[in-house]
Amino acid sequence: MTRVAVINQEKCRPDKCGKLCYKVCPSVRAGRETISFDPPSNKAVIHESLCSGVAICVKKCPFHCITVVNLPEELDKEVTHRYSVNGFKLHRLPMPKLGQVTGLVGQNGSGKSTTLNILQGNLKPNLGRFDNPPDWDEIIENYRGTEIQSYFERLANEELKIILKPQNVDKLPRVIKGNVSEVIGKVDEKGIKNEIKDVFSLSTVWEREISKLSGGELQRLAIAATIVREADVYLFDEPTSYLDVQERVKIAQYINEMKSPKQTIIVVEHDLAMLDYLSDHVHMFYGDAGVYGIVSHPYSVREGINIFLDGYIPSENMRFRPEPIIFKKVIMEDKYTSFRLALRYGDMTKEFESFELAVKGGELYKGEVVGIIGPNGIGKTTFVKMLAGVLEPTSISQETEVLAQMSKQEILRENPESVQKDEKITERLIVSHKPQYLYTESEQTVTEYLREINPVMLSSGWHKSEIIEPLRFTKLLDSKLCDLSGGELQKVSIAACLGRKAHLYLLDEPSAYISSEDRVNVAKVIKRVVSHYEFPAIVVEHDVMMLNFTSDRIMVFDGKPGELGRARRIGSLQNGMNDFLKKMNITFRQDPRTLRPRVNKRDSQLDKRQKSEGKYFVTA
Repeated sequence: MTRVAVINQEKCRPDKCGKLCYKVCPSVRAGRETISFDPPSNKAVIHESLCSGVAICVKKCPFHCITVVNLPEELDKEVTHRYSVNGFKLHRLPMPKLGQVTGLVGQNGSGKSTTLNILQGNLKPNLGRFDNPPDWDEIIENYRGTEIQSYFERLANEELKIILKPQNVDKLPRVIKGNVSEVIGKVDEKGIKNEIKDVFSLSTVWEREISKLSGGELQRLAIAATIVREADVYLFDEPTSYLDVQERVKIAQYINEMKSPKQTIIVVEHDLAMLDYLSDHVHMFYGDAGVYGIVSHPYSVREGINIFLDGYIPSENMRFRPEPIIFKKVIMEDKYTSFRLALRYGDMTKEFESFELAVKGGELYKGEVVGIIGPNGIGKTTFVKMLAGVLEPTSISQETEVLAQMSKQEILRENPESVQKDEKITERLIVSHKPQYLYTESEQTVTEYLREINPVMLSSGWHKSEIIEPLRFTKLLDSKLCDLSGGELQKVSIAACLGRKAHLYLLDEPSAYISSEDRVNVAKVIKRVVSHYEFPAIVVEHDVMMLNFTSDRIMVFDGKPGELGRARRIGSLQNGMNDFLKKMNITFRQDPRTLRPRVNKRDSQLDKRQKSEGKYFVTA
């Protein structure tokens, strides 16, 4: 076995802990200087060749900045990159193939972004020698006999033009100015902007400023701006975030049709149904988030995704997850609802300069989750913001009526402004809202932020066991919010939303930027918390399987995106999903072995049969 020690240098504070890791290390006591504090930084450094691997330092470190893991010795021969001494370590690389779409899937923090940086040429692989990095000749020699050898040869000779579709499209308005037409026109090297305008449904926003686009519109713009450029290599980092089901399928089809014998396409995707739909082969990323990542050998799409769900790679005899991800058999019938009313809201409308939304009133029951589904730009986020009090409705037939009561102490704790000196405490709607966009420049740590939301959140055993530990971000508690990745910030925001007691929980696209396995955990956490508090939640989501796994009932939005939105009354999951997929002209089935959702190819035999039977989601 070989040992990997990773130390988060930003968290390491030997002046505060008295160099506790050094004092407790058994290797140091045995006379080996396993841990040193080198000037001028005076930060802890673990010399891995001397480390005994007992990992007492990990348990004793008060700042949770040390991780020590054991890996098979053979992986030492397959190191691709290491950032620094005790820094993140990546083993292997995916093998890009000309004329095929290579899919990448794995947990957050396992090295996918590092891989894209290497393939893009922004990061030169150092083969683990951060202190004495190799030149291109040595790197190419190291990968001799593999598909990536020729890729690196062309990259070293600057013969590759590489285009990346970035992950965090919600940051685009901060770096790009102008309207959609201007942005696409500036980068259109193929002369296909008019075709792209129609294919990606950008007509309604063609003259709109970038700063006024929704998340789905920004995603379509980013993908369109990538596709219109001439390139040898196209890298798509999570191209389906914020997109509705129909747009996901449409973009997956277009990316698949882009294949040519002279081009390479690589896609990072967490929606397994879309990864299945667009890829020719897949690589899995696994390891310990932020510590090390391993890239699997290539597999066929169906086999690779099923192995990823199992958490065990038979050909490598490697188990990378203690339990498999299990998709339960979908029962397209009404789920259990308590039928104990929690709150009631009236019909409401919202009018903007070029968009109008009308929502039918409804009732929400204790402990239920209502899913919201519909095309992008149809008003789902607008409706959530009206319930949250962020936007004022243009008209409303009846103010939201709170029917589920909280105790006096709970009202005071969650909504202290509801009582004045000598007034009686009045029950008013208390909402906990997780918005769609999560960009922040806050210097607050995660711990400070969560304690501000709920002072007992980090000391309560229930909060830790039911929210924080299942969402797996305990190592981030001392990190600043502004330093978190998109997926990390998403999980922290979900925890903050669910960490306080409220009459209504609103979560807008909680699966964005989160890995497949974390999406399952998020769905379970939402269900458990809502059931425990006995208050309802509304979840806006585009991932069909997560929506079905989480929701008891469903609310369907339709109309004309960007112009007119209409929301029906909350209805049964069965009717809602079937009607929505029928309008999208898309059929789903479940894999017979893993029960994961799979999209039927357009006009395939299965697609035609399900449509003729009026069954747009067929269970295994």
